[in-house]
Parts: sequence; structure tokens; C-alpha cells
Amino acid sequence: MSAATLSTGLQAVAALLVLLIVFAGLRRSPKVAVFVWLFVICFVPIWIGQTVVAYFPAFVIVSLLAAISLLPTVSRVRWSVADGIFVAVAIVVVAEYAVGLTTRSGTFDLVVNWGSAFLLGRIVTAVLDPRWIYSAIAVFFSVVAALALAEFALGTNPFTTLLANNTASYALWGGLQPRGTILRAEGAFGHSIALGSSLGVAAAMTMGSRFRPWLRTAMLGLIVGGAVVSFSRTGMITAGLGIVLACLFLREPLSRRYRTTMLIAALAAAAAVFITIQDVFLASGDEAEGSALYRSELLQLIGYIRPLGLAANFTVSTNAQVSIGEFGSVDNALLLFGLTFGWIPSVLVLLMLVVAAGYLLRRRATPAVIAVLAQSPALVTVAFITQYAAVFWFAAGLAVSTQVLANTTAGRRSTPKPLPVGAALVSSAA
Repeated sequence: MSAATLSTGLQAVAALLVLLIVFAGLRRSPKVAVFVWLFVICFVPIWIGQTVVAYFPAFVIVSLLAAISLLPTVSRVRWSVADGIFVAVAIVVVAEYAVGLTTRSGTFDLVVNWGSAFLLGRIVTAVLDPRWIYSAIAVFFSVVAALALAEFALGTNPFTTLLANNTASYALWGGLQPRGTILRAEGAFGHSIALGSSLGVAAAMTMGSRFRPWLRTAMLGLIVGGAVVSFSRTGMITAGLGIVLACLFLREPLSRRYRTTMLIAALAAAAAVFITIQDVFLASGDEAEGSALYRSELLQLIGYIRPLGLAANFTVSTNAQVSIGEFGSVDNALLLFGLTFGWIPSVLVLLMLVVAAGYLLRRRATPAVIAVLAQSPALVTVAFITQYAAVFWFAAGLAVSTQVLANTTAGRRSTPKPLPVGAALVSSAA
């Protein structure tokens, strides 16, 4: 046995032992599982991971371990039509890959990366109060936002210095992005839009937390501030939209007075932010304008979507570079989903968003459902990149689980209690 082979074997054994230790810790408590998952999502960049056949970022590894650790609770979960739709999409995509209609990387992303986060969000409410989960998200993303503000003020990102390495993933995501003359904050998320959009998810969740109104408001201020210094229009819009939708449609746990006050404050803050940062976007000139133009030009790809599988103009060059038509990347999650898997799976996903919108309009939506709907602008302006993909699909799983719980509770409240035998006889005689 060569020294290189022995070293590789020892590394594999060490990695397996670490995974077993982490898994044992996650099994001890669902709260520990959520805390560890949030910590890795928020503070471990995508370039920290391990390649085993495919590349597994640290947050994907923890998503898988956390979801598996909670599998014994599956018997307590109330399943819904939405679960059936997600499983149907996964089966269709796997079948597409089996017959060569889609890519291995796309299938891996949906089944493993997104699927593990969705499953974790779907089953965790069987053992934890949703409001505790919202509160945990509020705490972690308040810290993320505070670090983003510090990054902006100091002009340095510790995650690209202290946690830098020479992997291909770092080369892809490790560079910082300017907007005009200002360096955009991105935290550990590898991209300013991923940071801003993730904070947008957290904003709506924070509205459902169990903290006192003043503390909740302070956390929201931090989260919105973090989205602002990302200088991502998508991040700022989704954060504001999440708060506004919660003020308009979320009945519990917010009082009418608090919702009215927050709505006025959110609109005033939006106006102040627009006035403050408009010079930055004007200074960025062609960069910001070109970004918007590029996203509008992507719409021409809709005509190439097939019922199933890859788009008609999907090509792979000799050096493994993927392109769709003249575009080397597609910053539109819904469009890219259709171009990769076809319009049939896309319609199923859109159907879930339509149903969620119905709950919102009837004022029955949970904070997680509102968080997902508030991401609508992001779904057409950014792909599922870095940790944002896991944050979004965890929120989607949490949206399904909390809405099922809310519907069950509402059904119990609306079901009349059975009358005593004597009263029932009197009632029937009358």
C-alpha cells in the first residue's frame, strides 16, 4: 500500500468519524439540529465542503444529517397534497436523468441539495414549535446582518480571508463585488444577492417570532440594514415585501396596532433608503443598467423550454462549459428550472406558489408561507446559488408544514363539540 493511498484512507476514516459524531449530536435534540444547521448556513461559506463523487458544501452535509436525524419523527407528520407534488417533481426529474433528458448536476441539486433542506423544514415542526424556529432564524440572521453592516463599514470580509482556500468553489464564489465605488457586503454567502435574498426570507420569518415587539422591531431593523448594504435590489425588495405582506395579511401573533405601526415604518424606511442609495446605483452606471437589461433578455429563452428535460438550445462545450443559447448563465430560478427540467415540472412548482397566494389572500398564510411568496421577485432575478438555495427550500418545507398545522388547528376550532346525549335527543325532537 502506497503512502498516498494510506493517507487518503486515513482521511476518509477521519471524515466518517466526524460525520458520526456530528450526527450523534444532532440526534440528541431537534433544537441542536436546527442551531447547527443555522450556524453552518450563516457562517460557513460554500467553498468549505468535501468532494465525494460530487461536491458537498458543508451546509448540504449538515442539511442531510439534520434531516436524517429527524426521520424518526416522520410518523407524527401530517402529509398534504403539496408533499405529493414535490415528490412527483423529484420522481419526474430522476426519471428524466435516467433516460438522458437532463443533467446529473441538475438532478443532484434538486434531489440532494434542495431536497434535504425542504425535508428538514417539512418535518422539523413535528417536534418543534414553529414560533421557536422563527425566533431562532431571527437571532441568527440578525447576527448575519450585523456582520454585514460591519463588513460594509470596515471594507473587509473575514470569510474571504480567514476561511479562504484554493478550491474551485472559492475561485467561483470568493471574489467580492463592487457596485459603483462601493464594495457590497456578502457575508459568508459568497454573493451579495444570495445574502440579500436570504435576509429577505429571514425578515418575514422574524415577523412571526415570539420576541417582544421592541426586540422584534430592532431585529428587523438590523436585517433590513444588512440587505441594504448588500446593495442588492432583489434583497432589499424581498425584505421589504416580506414585512409589508406580514403587516397586511398576518393576523397572529401580531396585534393590529403593531402591524399598522410597522407598515408605516416600513414604507417610510423604503423611501429613506431609496433617497440614500440612489446615488450609488447612478454611480454604477452601465453595471446596474446592464444587469437589468440582461435579465430582461433572458425571457427570450422561454420559447426553448420543452415539456420534459433540457431546453432545445442547451449545449455543453468541449471544456465542460454549459450555455443556453447565447447565455452562459441564467439568473432566473424559475426560468432555469424550466430550461433544465421542462415545463411540466415547472407548472407543478408554480401550482404550489398559486395555492400559497390563495392562503395569503384569505389571511390564513403562516409567516413561512409569506416568506416564500415574498421571494417572488428573487425567483425571477437570481438562480438558486450558494446558501440561498438551502434557505429558500428550507422555507418552502417550513411553509408546507406550518400551513398544514394551521389548517388542522383551524379545522378543530370550526368543528362543533358533540352535544351530550340528553341535549342531542332534545335537539332532534325539536
